[in-house]
Amino acid sequence: MIDSTDTGEHIDTIVADRLRVETESFDDSTELKGETLDAESLDLVELAEVIEADLGVHIPDEDLAEIERVGGLKEYVRERV
Repeated sequence: MIDSTDTGEHIDTIVADRLRVETESFDDSTELKGETLDAESLDLVELAEVIEADLGVHIPDEDLAEIERVGGLKEYVRERV
């Protein structure tokens, strides 16, 4: 079973890979759609798909729309792993 630290690091890696940024360029307070990550709706859907494939956590579209920050994404996934 993956622990919460590993889950957070894995999500950081997914975010960095999908949005083509370095993991050092963002933290838990960084807005997904903000200036640093500049994620669009399709990017968020792709993030959710990779999280589901890698961690087995499905994020419905309506929940995904309410997640604003990287830390919120981590918290959502950790609660469901």
